[in-house]
Amino acid sequence: MMEHIFKRSAAVLTAAVMLVLCGCHERTLKEEDEPVEISFSWWGTDDRNERTLNGLHMFTEQSGINVRPKYSEFTGYKSQIDVQMYSGTQSDVMQLNYDWLYEYTRNGNEFYELSDLADIDLSTYPEGSLSCGMVNGKLEAVPYGFNAVTFIYNKTLYDSYGLDIPQNWDDLFAAAAVMRRDNIYPISLTEKFYWMTACAYMEQTTGHKTFDEDGKPALTEEDLAVMLKFSTRIVDEKVSKLGSEYDRRDFAMMKNAGTASWASDPGYFEDAINDMNMELAIGPFLTTDSYLSYGWYEKPTGLYVIRQDTANPEEAAKLVDYLINSSDMAISLEMTKGTPISSAAAEALEARGLLKGVEYEANRQMMSDPMIQPMCPTMENSDLINIYMTAVYNIHYKNANLEREAKLALDKINRLNL
Repeated sequence: MMEHIFKRSAAVLTAAVMLVLCGCHERTLKEEDEPVEISFSWWGTDDRNERTLNGLHMFTEQSGINVRPKYSEFTGYKSQIDVQMYSGTQSDVMQLNYDWLYEYTRNGNEFYELSDLADIDLSTYPEGSLSCGMVNGKLEAVPYGFNAVTFIYNKTLYDSYGLDIPQNWDDLFAAAAVMRRDNIYPISLTEKFYWMTACAYMEQTTGHKTFDEDGKPALTEEDLAVMLKFSTRIVDEKVSKLGSEYDRRDFAMMKNAGTASWASDPGYFEDAINDMNMELAIGPFLTTDSYLSYGWYEKPTGLYVIRQDTANPEEAAKLVDYLINSSDMAISLEMTKGTPISSAAAEALEARGLLKGVEYEANRQMMSDPMIQPMCPTMENSDLINIYMTAVYNIHYKNANLEREAKLALDKINRLNL
């Protein structure tokens, strides 16, 4: 089990650097030819990308190793990596989402065994925190930080209705009953968060687990029916718009009074609240009053891997070590990737006394929660989510029979090669 780790974080962004554009979303960091060049791919917002590029510039200055970065927003990144993985054109160092690691390397042979690379200092990681990167007994990936679903609210808007921040699911539905007269939703869910909240509710009310110990779906027709009834109720009672209609800008426009977010990503909502001179609040993990299982899980914010056949394993290892342990990279990133697990990176941030922000608060809530469990990587499988949301949409748009949709969804899930 991943050990709960809490390290304070803060940082300031170093001076902007001149970077030379080299194709769509690719840049070289030096004009001079370098004896060794390695490639690195990741996803992020514009702000996170610029901060990462700034850190990579310092890495090149310090190491003499040239880095060819490739980056994009999260949407579409997986499709790009799929093509690269199957065509052998993937980067030397890559950032992967949790479930992708096991999709790409089920036997533990696709990526370099990081414990064999002396240039990566893993002593900065507490015991148990690297278990999420183990595949078939090999350490093939190292996480930057941990993440969990976090509920964020416009406290000022809730206060205007005389409502407290929701402490459980009943509070959320009660808020919807009050707010919907003004066409305001108390929360906003993406398709992935529709799926994950339904999994949590099902586990809390039935005591059943969504996945077995081998990471295979353990759902029954009855479990899926419970989940679909819950999601349908969210739509019908106007707790949230449909996942296909999610628009994070709705928070700033006060079309919703809350949102679900990863713990590492709520900076946008904090900025929106500050612009409106309102107050933001982090809510607890929502449960039923008497739950049989907690239903909430933590996962890595992102995993760094090195391709097995890289021509420059030593240089790639130096880059990975810099990404996870360097004070310069940590300071450049601030809290945009969450709180780093590495004690070297976290202590560098702590020393600057800039511990603040909603990301920090969300991380502290996650890491101090004794009930939260390590996430099964299959929980974020896109095929699973698509199957579930198709059933939700069929019920909503086509008035399809819920029990029949549960059976059809289970049949599709059982045919997946997970």
